[in-house]
Amino acid sequence: DTAPFFDLSGYISQEVERLETAKTKVEKTITLNGVVETKQLDDINFSNDLRLFREADINKPAWIEKYTTEEQTLSGSHSITTYMAQDSNLIVRRLMVEKDVGVTIRIEIDRKTGTVLSDGQHQLVYQPGKGYWVKTQQTNRFGDDVDAVIQVGWIQ
Repeated sequence: DTAPFFDLSGYISQEVERLETAKTKVEKTITLNGVVETKQLDDINFSNDLRLFREADINKPAWIEKYTTEEQTLSGSHSITTYMAQDSNLIVRRLMVEKDVGVTIRIEIDRKTGTVLSDGQHQLVYQPGKGYWVKTQQTNRFGDDVDAVIQVGWIQ
C-alpha cells in the first residue's frame, strides 16, 4: 500500500532522525507581536519542533476524495506537486512539495484553525538544506490577537 498523497509524516520523521544524527545546531528567531528574540541552540528537540509539519500529513483514508492533486514540471527533473483541500472543514488547506531530481527541496503548508473564540492561519515552510519557517496569525474574539513568526536556520 502506498500513500495516495506525499507521505509528509514519514518524511518529517526521516528529517528528525537526520538532523539529530548530525547533531544539527540552529539559530532560532521568534517574533511575537513585533518583539524579536534570537538564540543559537545546539540541543534542540527536532521531533517536538517539527510536530506541526508532521501533523499536517493529509494521508487519511477518509480524505482521499477531499484533496485535488496538481503536478507541474518546471524543468526535466524539477517538479512541484500541490494538494488543495476541497472541503472547507479540513485544517490543511494546501500542501506543496517541490522536488529536484526526485529529492524534496521545499515543502509549504497552509493551515486554517479556529474555534468559536478564535480564527487562525498558519503558513509553514520547510527546506531540508536551510531550515524552516512558521507564521501564525490568530484573531481572538476576546483578548489580544497573535502575530508570530518562528524562523529556524541550520548552522553549518
